[in-house]
Amino acid sequence: MTVYVEVVLLNNLAVDALLIGATMYLRNRKIRKLRFAIATVLGACCAVGYAALPEAWKYVVRALLAPLMVLIFDKYGGIKDYSASLALFVILTFALGGIVSGISYLTGVEAENYLILGITAAGVFAGLAALRALVASKSSLKRKLCSVTFVFNGQEMTAKGLCDSGNTLTDEVSGLPVVIFSEALADSIRASSGNTCAVEGFIQLKTVNGESSLPIVRIDGVKIGGKQCKGSQAYGALSGQTFDGYEIILQNTMF
Repeated sequence: MTVYVEVVLLNNLAVDALLIGATMYLRNRKIRKLRFAIATVLGACCAVGYAALPEAWKYVVRALLAPLMVLIFDKYGGIKDYSASLALFVILTFALGGIVSGISYLTGVEAENYLILGITAAGVFAGLAALRALVASKSSLKRKLCSVTFVFNGQEMTAKGLCDSGNTLTDEVSGLPVVIFSEALADSIRASSGNTCAVEGFIQLKTVNGESSLPIVRIDGVKIGGKQCKGSQAYGALSGQTFDGYEIILQNTMF
């Protein structure tokens, strides 16, 4: 049987896209398009060239490809966060491989040699993306967003905030509430102070994606929806995460 390189390439592009998309969906992570594309192309290219590799290099590819792809397609808050994504990605890979092998056994047809595998994987990925978009649109209708104005290092800054009743973070020393800044806003804060913003401590943040220690900075004159916040002072935790549609997660006593 003749196996065409383009069929192998397209099949693996679709399958890798599905595996990465499913991993990100199940971990409730935002897909970073450039990282997603690089990891998908890397996986597909390695699959195409795998058969031509010397036996020793095949072991290297089998051992390192999945960890490298996982490292590429997302940003992580630590080794636990990365390990959780790697474990899920590997589990999904073996599960999908088992399904494909089972179908091949039952039908007597090597599914990976035909484009139908890639078309099916692409269809499932499109359905997964549509489902995620639908869930996100419904949740955005339920969440309360507001304008947040605060003063940092003498400069007034404005961003969109999420009123999250689940954020109970409080600085143990001062008793002040702690809001969480997105990666982009945290970078803006660092840039506004010449990358020398005064970090006054760290706070432990536990989420479904793992646990991380975030640096905190003092912010003043906090206004929510144009109204002065009670106490008017708080701390901001500088996270490395990208939020969907907002830049600050407010603490539940602030609204």
